Amino acid sequence: MNSVRIVVTNSHGDNRGDEAAQRSLVRMLRRVAPDAELTVLTAWPAGLDLGEGVRVRRTFAAIDRAFPFVHLPFIVVWMLLRRGGVPMRWLARLYPAVEAMEELARADVVISAPGGPYIGDLYRRHEIGEHLLHLFIAKWFGKPVMIYGPSMGPFRVRRRNALRRWILRRVQIITLRDPISAAYLDELRIAGPVVEVTADSAFQCPVEVDPARVDRILAEMNLLDPDDPRPLVGFTPAGARWNFKQDRAAAARQDQYIRIMAEALDRMVESYDCRVIIFPQLYGRNSDLPLIESIAACCRRREHLRILPASLDSDVQQAIMQRLEIMVGNRYHSVVFALKARVPTVCIAYEHKSVGVMNEAGLGDYVLDVTTMSRDELVATIDRLWRRRDAVRRTMDPAVRRLEEKALRNAHAVRALLDAMSGGDLSPATLREHMAGGGKTP
Repeated sequence: MNSVRIVVTNSHGDNRGDEAAQRSLVRMLRRVAPDAELTVLTAWPAGLDLGEGVRVRRTFAAIDRAFPFVHLPFIVVWMLLRRGGVPMRWLARLYPAVEAMEELARADVVISAPGGPYIGDLYRRHEIGEHLLHLFIAKWFGKPVMIYGPSMGPFRVRRRNALRRWILRRVQIITLRDPISAAYLDELRIAGPVVEVTADSAFQCPVEVDPARVDRILAEMNLLDPDDPRPLVGFTPAGARWNFKQDRAAAARQDQYIRIMAEALDRMVESYDCRVIIFPQLYGRNSDLPLIESIAACCRRREHLRILPASLDSDVQQAIMQRLEIMVGNRYHSVVFALKARVPTVCIAYEHKSVGVMNEAGLGDYVLDVTTMSRDELVATIDRLWRRRDAVRRTMDPAVRRLEEKALRNAHAVRALLDAMSGGDLSPATLREHMAGGGKTP
C-alpha cells in the first residue's frame, strides 16, 4: 500500500530534540511507504524543517488562553456537518483551523507523533483540548490511528482516565519509547490496541553530516586546534517550566539551579582541563539561549565555554556530539543524542522519560533527580563518570545497539498497520501477526 495519505499530528517544534525524532519518523515513513503523501500538523510550522515533500501545517486546539471558549463550538459544528457530507469551504473562510482539521478527515491513516509525555498528567493544559482531541477526531472519521513511540503518563488524575481509556482503546497500535510509560499505560487497563515498548524515534536513523563541516564549525569556535588537544565536554540545561513545573517556588529554585550548573561547569574545567560546549535545544519563541547566557554569566571560567550557534540543526548537533568525551544533559533528547554517539552521559532528569532511556542504556547510576539534586551530588556523579568514562563507553555500546534495534520497531509497526489496511482487517490479532513477521528493519 504505497499511495497513501499519512497525517502526523501532535507534533512539537522549536525544539532540536523533537525535530530529530520527527526527522527520523519521516525518513522511516519514506522507506515504509515511498509514495505516501505526508502532512504534519504542528503549533510551530515555520520552525520545523522535515525535508522536501512534507507539508507542514499549523495545528489547532479546542481551548487556548486568549479565547478559552471560542474554538470548541466551531470544531463541533465542523465535525457534525463534515461527517454529514455538508461542504465546509464557507467555514474555512471564517475559521482557518478548518484546513488542519480537514487533513485529519481526508487522511488514510493518522500517526500521533513521537514526543511527550503529551498524554498524561504532566501537561494537562494541552492534553484533552489538543492531543486527545486530534485522536478523537481521527476516530470520529473512522481513520486507523497509531501512536508512534512517545512517553505517556502518569495517570493519577482519575477524573481524566475514563476519557483517556475511551480514546486510547480505539487506537490500532501504540508504541512507547520507555518501559516506565508502558507501566503507566498498563495501569489504565486498556483492551484493544496492540502495545509494544520500543525506543525513541531519534535512535532509528544515523545522522549523515560531512565530518569536514563539523571540523569547520569547531574551528570557528576555536575548538579545533592541534596545539590545544584539551577534551570537549557537552552540556544542556533546562528551564523552570520543565525542571520545577509543579513547584510554587519555581523561580527561586531556578536561581539556585543556575548557580549549581555554573559551579559544576567551573569544576569540570578546573578538574579535567577541558572545554565545554553548550548545546541550545530550544529555538524560536521558546529559545533557551537566555538561560544558557545566565549560567555562563555566573561561571568564573567563562572563557572555556562555547555556546553552539542556535541555528545548527539536530543532525549537526548529533555529529558534533560524536567529538565529546562526556555529556551532562538536562534536556531529554540531548541525552539521546549523546547515547547514539556512545558518549558517556550524566542525565539530570526532570521526567520519567529520561530515567527510562538511561536505564535502558545501562547508565541508571548516572541519573540525578533535578528536584532533589545538590551541587555536591552533581559534581560527585560527574567525577565518577569522568574517571570511568572509557569503561562506560565500552559497556554502553551493546545496550545502545539494542535501543537502536528497538527503535526500528516503530517504523515496522507502521508497515504492519499499512499491510493490515491493505488486507481490510485491522483486528488486533491481524496486527500482531503482521508485527511479528518481517523482522526488525523496514
